[in-house]
Amino acid sequence: MSAIVKADNKSRILIRGAESGRQYIVTSQNGGWWVAPAPEIRPPKKRRQWGGSKVSLSGHLRALAKSGLRIEQAPNAKEPVEPCPF
Repeated sequence: MSAIVKADNKSRILIRGAESGRQYIVTSQNGGWWVAPAPEIRPPKKRRQWGGSKVSLSGHLRALAKSGLRIEQAPNAKEPVEPCPF
């Protein structure tokens, strides 16, 4: 079935047969628009809870220091930060 529709003053188009609350994918192909139902994404059935880290942050840093990691303070570390240009 094909139909010619006209957009309203907010550039919206009514699509007959669309279900309330359902999401649709709209693509532009071959000079026309194609509307298809979006696939439903379901969360996994079994969600595991994270038990947290077994080692503290200082423990991780000590292990990294033993491996050769060296952290030095920059000379301008205490200076105020300039405002973001964006």
